Amino acid sequence: MTTENKISVPASAGDAGKASKPRKKPFIASVIGGVFGFAGTVAPDLTARLVKRLIFTPTRLKPSEPGRSILGQARVDKRSIDGQTVYHYVWGDAGPRILLVHGWGGDAAQMTAYVEPLRQLGYQVVAIDMPAHGRSTGKSASVRHFEPCVANAARVYGEFHGVIAHSLGAAAVTFAMSRGFSAPRAVFLGPVSRYDSVWEYSRRMMNLPAKVMPRVVKHAQDWLGITFPEMEPARLAPAMSTPLLIIHDRGDRESPFDDAAVLAAAWPGAELVATEKMGHTRALRDPALVTQVVAFVTK
Repeated sequence: MTTENKISVPASAGDAGKASKPRKKPFIASVIGGVFGFAGTVAPDLTARLVKRLIFTPTRLKPSEPGRSILGQARVDKRSIDGQTVYHYVWGDAGPRILLVHGWGGDAAQMTAYVEPLRQLGYQVVAIDMPAHGRSTGKSASVRHFEPCVANAARVYGEFHGVIAHSLGAAAVTFAMSRGFSAPRAVFLGPVSRYDSVWEYSRRMMNLPAKVMPRVVKHAQDWLGITFPEMEPARLAPAMSTPLLIIHDRGDRESPFDDAAVLAAAWPGAELVATEKMGHTRALRDPALVTQVVAFVTK
């Protein structure tokens, strides 16, 4: 049975007193959207190939504090996975293990709020910079590239007691579970659950004509050698047995809350916790939610 717990989280101090106003699209974004809109109309296939390259090429961001300092306390392991050098960060030498998996455009530093609470409870913690993210090599990535890293971590470090994953990282963990990766407990934060929502979000951001995105998906599937339905969490969920806690914000613009509800309904025994004003990433560092996540994953 799926349960939904509604919790209200106050906005940050910077949001206090601000009236809610619709976001105005920046001028440059409007210009780019106009270019893609025109190109998609006159040359849909060429535009689709360009869009596919852009969608699967993440932007690397330098780790910010306090995540950078916490990464500096870890043992760093470099391992070759599918031809890429993938960075692993390990805190602790013994104890049950927890795996931290970041999302698209993120890095291991984003997940470090869980390190100290888990270490205090005697857990060993492992985090990964996925291919084309953080310090790991590569220019392009996808769920198909994330999944071998999740599976490899279990082979290298041993069985994990739990996994905490964000956004596309949660999709990768689900895909890995469908292929044999296991953990007694799992927490997903703002998970990507249905790829149609990803395509629609990308289409709107780039102002693409409707006929372009199906071409993008086809080119991507040809490149990856697998279809997206075969990797979609909402489709894989009914076969899962790991106890799962999903934390998702109702106002998440990148991964719709309704998709998380679909995932929770399809995943046997999953629990869905709804937040407010956390967006797509604030939950990763919110003290109350960190405490809730740690309590669940260490049961």
